[in-house]
Amino acid sequence: MDAVTSRNVIFYSLLQEIHASGIEISVTVTANASAVRDWLTAALYSSRYYVHLKRLVVGLSVHWTLSGANLNTPAHTLQLLIGRRILIFQLAHATTVPNKLRTFLLNPSHTFVGLSNFWDPQKLLCSRHRLRVARAPVDLVLYVNTLLRGRLPKEIVIERCLGFQVERRFEVAESDWRNENLSDDQIVFATVRALCAFLIGLRYRAWEI
Repeated sequence: MDAVTSRNVIFYSLLQEIHASGIEISVTVTANASAVRDWLTAALYSSRYYVHLKRLVVGLSVHWTLSGANLNTPAHTLQLLIGRRILIFQLAHATTVPNKLRTFLLNPSHTFVGLSNFWDPQKLLCSRHRLRVARAPVDLVLYVNTLLRGRLPKEIVIERCLGFQVERRFEVAESDWRNENLSDDQIVFATVRALCAFLIGLRYRAWEI
């Protein structure tokens, strides 16, 4: 999947435009609680119709830096994608978390979706901010494999469902997500995977799962 990034530093946020398979995504990378609150306000307003119908689908993913065999390694970033907006919240550098985010994650009417995301809730809870979600995000890789009675890896599930290929990029997945300045590769990696989860979630009407 080709991806092109451009950057502009605005206040405490790094706003990026990433073009993934022709889809333009507005990306906010920040550790600032006020910026997170503003992002949520704007994203929920733009999707208010789906919020009202209780059909809001949110791509959710978490990244952490591997630390040996420690299962309690905390989440270092949290990605939320709503519509054509993604927030990459740098939990490792955030001094506070807005109550609006906690309330959002605990809203049982929102449907959070991810890809091979079994550990995400635990990693969020292990973070310094101890974030909780109302219910575990839907694992769409598991869901699609159940439908197909298969054991397809994440990348093949994406290709089958969306028609385009995504590289595995282990070197990016296992990179240091504690970096204050995330690399373009990290931002694209996080964005593309949250976007794929969101699009597959829409296709399968995840709010009904």
